[in-house]
Amino acid sequence: MRTWLLLGLLLGLVVTAGCATMVKTPAEVHSTYRQALDADLRQMSEDWNVLWLADRQYRLTRWYTR
Repeated sequence: MRTWLLLGLLLGLVVTAGCATMVKTPAEVHSTYRQALDADLRQMSEDWNVLWLADRQYRLTRWYTR
């Protein structure tokens, strides 16, 4: 009975853990960082354009327009 209980507990622990312990290779980490940096640089360009377009508000409407 004790053996079955330990076996069941061990099997439950293995099933619960699953693939949570897998890590990325250094090449995958580098690729992830490169994609994040590319997205950040694209967003910075958009933010810069919004900054210059929002310099002065349009005076004929009371709503904010870009």
